[in-house]
Amino acid sequence: MPHNRTLITLAILLASLITSGCQIWQTSHEMPPPKADQPKLNWVEHVRTLTLMQEWQIRGKIGVRTAEDGGSAYLDWSQSFDSFYILLSGPLGQGSTVVSGNPYGARLENSDGTFISDSPEQLVMEHTGWDIPIHQLLYWVKGIPAPRGKSEPTYNEYGTLKTLRQDQWTLEFDRYGEAMGTLLPQKIRITKDNLKVTLIIKEWLPLANNDETTPAS
Repeated sequence: MPHNRTLITLAILLASLITSGCQIWQTSHEMPPPKADQPKLNWVEHVRTLTLMQEWQIRGKIGVRTAEDGGSAYLDWSQSFDSFYILLSGPLGQGSTVVSGNPYGARLENSDGTFISDSPEQLVMEHTGWDIPIHQLLYWVKGIPAPRGKSEPTYNEYGTLKTLRQDQWTLEFDRYGEAMGTLLPQKIRITKDNLKVTLIIKEWLPLANNDETTPAS
C-alpha cells in the first residue's frame, strides 16, 4: 500500500498541532484564481490528469481542531511517485518534524527522536490515537476522490469538486487556483465527527530535482 506512506503526514501533524493552540493561518493568494472565462473542465480528463501527476510539491499550512483543542503548522510536502519528504514547522519556529518514506517504510524525526514503522496506520495510532484515512489524502489534496471507497461528489462551475463525501468523511473544496497547467485546490476543509482539518495551500510546484524525497531506512 505505497500511497499510504505519503499520507502519514496528517497523522504526525496532529500530534504537534493539538498542543499549539494557535489560530488557522490565512494565506495570501499566491496562486492566481481561475480566469473569469475559465471553461468547465471535463471531469474524466481532469481525474486522469491528476492521477498521472505523481511528482509535485506543496507549501502552505494545515490546521486541526477537535472538541477539546486545536492548532496549526506550516507544511512543505514533496511527493515523488511513492516516496515523500515532509517538513512540518511549528508556530513561531517552535520545533519541526520531518517525515520521509517509501513503499518499504516510514520514518519520523522530531525533538523526541526517530521513529520507524512499516505500517503508517500503526505509527499514526501510536502518536495520535486517531484512525486517519491515510490512503485517501494523497488523492483528496489534488481535488479528486480516492479510487477505493464509495464517493459522493458535487461539482462547482469549473467542473471541479465542490464537496465530497467518502467513507464517512466530508470534504469542502472552498477555493481553487491555477497551477501545474490545471486547477488545483487552495483550501480544503475535512471533517468527521469532532475532528476538523483545514488545509491551505499557498503554492503548487513541480518537484525540484534536489533529492529531498528520501526513503525511510
